[in-house]
Parts: sequence; C-alpha cells; structure tokens
Amino acid sequence: MYIPSGLIAATILAFVSPVHAQERYKVEFTIKDDTGGKPQPSLHYSMLVEESRKAVFQAGSRVADGCSSQLVDTGADIELTAHTSDGKVAIEGAIDLTSITGHVNLSSICEPIIGQRKIVFNTAVELGKPTLILDDPKALPLRQVEAVVTKVN
Repeated sequence: MYIPSGLIAATILAFVSPVHAQERYKVEFTIKDDTGGKPQPSLHYSMLVEESRKAVFQAGSRVADGCSSQLVDTGADIELTAHTSDGKVAIEGAIDLTSITGHVNLSSICEPIIGQRKIVFNTAVELGKPTLILDDPKALPLRQVEAVVTKVN
C-alpha cells in the first residue's frame, strides 16, 4: 500500500504543532428605540463568537400584517467578528432590524409598511462593561445600542 509522504508529514505536524486556542466571547446587545415617538420595549440579543471568526445570529418571526392576510418576516440579523486589541475586544459587524412600522391604503387595499434599519459598528469594548456602540440623538427614531462582551471559557 502506497501512502504519499506529504500526507504522512501533514499528519505528524498536526499532532506535533502547538494548537492556538481561539478565545470565545459572549456578546449581548440591548437595542432601545423610540419608534413613532413612543418608547418601545428594549430588544435583547445574545450570541457566542470565536475570536477572528464571523458569527451570524438570526431571530425572527412571521407575523400577520394587521390589515390583510399577508404574513411578513420580522426580526433581527446580526453579523459579528471579534478580536483582542490592546487589552480590549474589538467588535465589528452589523445589525439588521425588520419590522412593520405602519400601513397604507392603495386603491382600497391595505398594505404594510416594512421598516428596515441597518446599524453598522466597529468599536473596542472593555470586557464585562456595558458600552454604547450607537447613541444617536439626532436619529429618527431615537436609537441606542449597547454591547456587553464577556469571555467564555
């Protein structure tokens, strides 16, 4: 039986080479907004991410639009990468939020207005400390996004 020497060398190196364990982080987001001038319940999302790897989180539901028989997909999509930088954890990514924000009548047909917001961030946070990654008082609706990053063993 012939086994290529490259395969043997790769197998030996896999056992001899030190393996660098990637750090794992739990990232929790709290999103507050003031849609339509009325305070809305805060949204809370939590996800795990390995250092320098892209993590994807999706939470949603299919809801009736309130005026017709249509079902609309609403919720949040989060993409995130994290890595250690100068004693902090740098997080970079985007949060996409989709919701029904109202209705409009077109020729006596009620149609939902779908609101989509994308929040892009690139910031460094201290482990365990809540950090505002977006605080935009000029934005309509008013939005605040807070992140807490903790190390997971």
